Amino acid sequence: MHSSSVLALGCCLAILGLPACDRATEDTARVDDAPEPTAPAPAGDAASMRYTCEEGYAVAIIGDVARVNTQDGREIDLQRVADRSPPLFAGEALEFSVESEGAVLGQDEGGRFPCREAD
Repeated sequence: MHSSSVLALGCCLAILGLPACDRATEDTARVDDAPEPTAPAPAGDAASMRYTCEEGYAVAIIGDVARVNTQDGREIDLQRVADRSPPLFAGEALEFSVESEGAVLGQDEGGRFPCREAD
C-alpha cells in the first residue's frame, strides 16, 4: 500500500508540474521571436551630408543612418544596408540611395523624389 501511495503522489506532482513546463517553453519562445531593435541615429547634429529633396523632404546622413524629415514634420531613421555600394538606406516604406547621378528618396506609395546636396 505504501508503494502505491508514493506512485500516486509522484504521478500527481508530475501532472501538476507539466503546465508550468509548458508556460516556460511558451515564454522562451516569445522572447526568442521578438525582433531585434534597430540602432537609433546618434544624438546631436553630427550629419556628414545633407540633402534636400522634392516635395519638401530633407535627409541628413548620420553615421549608418539616413534621417529623413518629412514635409509634415516627422523624422524617420533609415538604416544603411550592409555591403551596398553605392550606399542605400532603407526602412519600411522609404529608401534613400546615393547614386552617381545624384541622390533619390523613394517612397512606396509616393514615387521617387530627386535630391541634391544641401548648402
